[in-house]
Amino acid sequence: MILIHQRFNLAFLVLFCASNLPKRMALTTNYFWNITNLIHCNDNMPNYFEPPEQLEMEEEEEEEDNLETATTINMDMISTMPDSLLCYILSFLPTRDSVATSILSRRWRHLWKELQVLDLDDGPFCTPERSAEEMDECFIAFINAALSRFPHIKKFRLSCEVLCEDDFRSYINAVTGPYLQELFVSQMYSLENYGVPCGIFTCPSLVSLCLKGYISIEDEDLQSVHLPSLKNLELDVKYVNADKILGCCPVLETLKLTLDRVEFPTVRVPISTLKRLTFQDDYHGEVVEHLEIETPSLEYLHVSLWGRYLRFSVTDFPNMVEAHLDIWSHQEDEHIGWIPELLKAVCKTKLLRLGSSITGSLLCAPPIDFPKFGCLLHLQLRFGSFKSRFLLDLLHCCHKLQVLIIQNELHGHGPPLNQKSMLQPTSVPNCVTSHLNTFEFGGYEDSLEEHAFVAYILQNGLVLMRMMIHTYTSYGEKIKDHIFKELSIVPRGSNKCQLTATPNPTIAPAMQCVVDTGQP
Repeated sequence: MILIHQRFNLAFLVLFCASNLPKRMALTTNYFWNITNLIHCNDNMPNYFEPPEQLEMEEEEEEEDNLETATTINMDMISTMPDSLLCYILSFLPTRDSVATSILSRRWRHLWKELQVLDLDDGPFCTPERSAEEMDECFIAFINAALSRFPHIKKFRLSCEVLCEDDFRSYINAVTGPYLQELFVSQMYSLENYGVPCGIFTCPSLVSLCLKGYISIEDEDLQSVHLPSLKNLELDVKYVNADKILGCCPVLETLKLTLDRVEFPTVRVPISTLKRLTFQDDYHGEVVEHLEIETPSLEYLHVSLWGRYLRFSVTDFPNMVEAHLDIWSHQEDEHIGWIPELLKAVCKTKLLRLGSSITGSLLCAPPIDFPKFGCLLHLQLRFGSFKSRFLLDLLHCCHKLQVLIIQNELHGHGPPLNQKSMLQPTSVPNCVTSHLNTFEFGGYEDSLEEHAFVAYILQNGLVLMRMMIHTYTSYGEKIKDHIFKELSIVPRGSNKCQLTATPNPTIAPAMQCVVDTGQP
């Protein structure tokens, strides 16, 4: 009885996901995981599927009545769904779990065989009772059986740690062909880097390609790259000459590139069709002579760099919507020459996030002329040490800013001993008086400068609706109460503003205190 009930729970879940497509498709996989983890296609059923040895008569009768009602409802609703829709939903499951749905009913017994998606992960095969050899054998047997059932694979996902390189390459090669549209391969543990078949770089139907982990793409495998349909590319491998791939993707729209070590003096991203770019490295101080980003259609940019890039070339991004910049400097004067150039390139963005390394580098340099961020609505800044003068100079260039978020990355030891108050500016930024409606300050230590800046925003924010101040949980109750009291009595320019003061959410959101700053 309990087994039947679990089957119909899964069936009802399928119906729920289908009724919420596509808006709530992001929830589909999570809900499926919660239920289908109870079912394992190549293991014995868990004990909790077995009926209990002793059940009180009243509880059993009540469960039967409820099950009968639920069964009738679920069966009537699911029976109206076409197989194509059910297969579409099952395609978001790992193959091991989609096969498990065959126990639901006679209709579901062979439904999984119509899928054109293989999602293979050796993680569920790692059990305490299996040795490494047995786990390897079980996983290989499962892959072989799955490949024999799915002759025309459109989507193939392989995440593994136990396969040898020959098997690893052979399985990728087996699915590479005229039907393959999406390929995700992750090899996260190996004593040596694995190669991949060169055929994947000449697959005309491939739309999405992701290679991650201990993988080495040798130059000889890239002699004849041709990916005419590729729109999404993610490379996070140990070795690759990315130039040889990027120049052969004429319709590429999304690129996520992570470089492990310096192999080439110049890094180029010359793609006119690219809309989303995530570029990061693990160079940690190694020198790169030139970084070139020529992507005029870009809408999203996330740059996280640890290397020392001596030169930087970039096009303007007139369509930019969101930009995240984290560039780590190794000397005080590094990057200053080309960080302003990068800021100018992204000046059309609507959301801008600057990491503490960029703000730290700019604070150590002579003052710069910020570009005009005429479209910027949301600004997020991280400071190693908060400086109001720098922030006010930047706000004067953000005329339409609506949301300002500051994160102070100090360690909660209290205000500095030799603290200085904020120098009162001669003019108020236009965004503060006419557009800023949300202000958030994380890592607030109540220094004179911090308090003066918060008071400045409260007093001049004529349309401010919300101000959130996050302090450190290491502060004692008396200090917290003092901070809340002092902030709550500051005169303010908006009678609709509400001040919320909490411990820093990045530390420990253990307590909360809300102070209403609305004018009577």
